[in-house]
Amino acid sequence: MSILSERMKELRLENKMKQAEVAKALGLSITGYCGYEYGSRDPQTATLVALAKLYHVSTDYLLGVNEPPREERTRIILASNSPRRKELLGQMGLKDFKVSAPNVDESVEDGLPPAEIVERLSLRKAQAAADKARPNDLIIAADTVVALDGAVLGKPRNETGAFAMLSALSGREHHVYTGVTVLQGGRALTEHEETAVTFRALEEAEIWGYIATGEPMDKAGAYGIQGLGALLVSGIRGDYCNVVGLPVFRLGRMLGEFGVNLLQNKEQTKP
Repeated sequence: MSILSERMKELRLENKMKQAEVAKALGLSITGYCGYEYGSRDPQTATLVALAKLYHVSTDYLLGVNEPPREERTRIILASNSPRRKELLGQMGLKDFKVSAPNVDESVEDGLPPAEIVERLSLRKAQAAADKARPNDLIIAADTVVALDGAVLGKPRNETGAFAMLSALSGREHHVYTGVTVLQGGRALTEHEETAVTFRALEEAEIWGYIATGEPMDKAGAYGIQGLGALLVSGIRGDYCNVVGLPVFRLGRMLGEFGVNLLQNKEQTKP
């Protein structure tokens, strides 16, 4: 099996995708895709580029070009399955990262402030991912909550719960907290970002109309600012990306502490 076919299988499994799903995303037949993954044929350049874009890696990574031996390479691992966080990392210039999101216990003691909650959970996620990684791998983990008057709003359990959350947020300012941990070897750096978001006054019919789109049901606070939820927001103080789920500015500074200087060189990590 070639390096390319091994990478294709490895990335598909890490992203928890079926062969048919990848084939559809690439515009291929399942037979055609399997031929590439099993190494019986090589994909054309356009397919290779599409594959790299799908997994947020470089074509060089897929082909194993100019790579040090496997045991010497430092991998960047995102401890999250969030498509929004993957997209934001890609926008930061991180292409050759992997996804590993182990299940962790997200329960915390009652009464903790939101900032402490997200910091603790991001560190917990990073440590769980590190348990399955190599010693030199660099782990990025995050946790985001929405808080109104200091009370954390989770994901709505049903449409009635979503209506109650959005009604509470209507015409008011709330705060979005994201905890971020960067971990490598025995060193971990954990911080948090806070952004204030103000909703305009919402009509009841608007709230139900938004709920009918289905967008609120898997979102903390029952809205997604990167989607139709932007229509509810009248103002933001702070980092917009933090509300999406990853404070890009803060993470960029944190990565610099680990030698990942995205604007200064092409290397993602120190040798």
